[in-house]
Amino acid sequence: MTFLIVGGSGFRGTELVRQASAAGHTTVATYATKPGSSSLTVWRHLDLRDAGNLDAVMSEVRPQLVINVSSGSAHWPTTAEGPIRLAMAAAKYGSRIVHVSSDAIFSGADVHYDESSLPDPVTPYGAAKAAAETGVLAVHPKATVARTSLIIGHGRSVHERLVHDLTAGLRDGILF
Repeated sequence: MTFLIVGGSGFRGTELVRQASAAGHTTVATYATKPGSSSLTVWRHLDLRDAGNLDAVMSEVRPQLVINVSSGSAHWPTTAEGPIRLAMAAAKYGSRIVHVSSDAIFSGADVHYDESSLPDPVTPYGAAKAAAETGVLAVHPKATVARTSLIIGHGRSVHERLVHDLTAGLRDGILF
């Protein structure tokens, strides 16, 4: 199976490239500014704001599965609109798509959230991710949306180290 990992040079993407390659899948990964360090994949530049660039990559790769782990922070054209363009391209080329979202789509006001919980973001990033979820599912109804947290990675993530340090009392700060 051919995988296209969009955002493959990022934190999550690096791990997905490793796992997909280890499982024997043909893996193509994208980057926005510079390719990742893995030699296990073919690297392609991709700007999700550029429909022509996106179509060229999809036409060349023809992936059976697209996994979107890209992040443009709170930049609306990249984080909200880009995944919708990607889902439209996946539908056009008959690819399955997994869009990785974020728990930032929730305010944290509720104690428990599940798949039926409505987004109530309080940050621009959360709002962009919530909009992307809605758009991705609208244009590619068979898409999978996975809401995750950055607290993964065997201590390699800056976010993960911060949370561990805060909980261990090694840093002062407010965790929100």
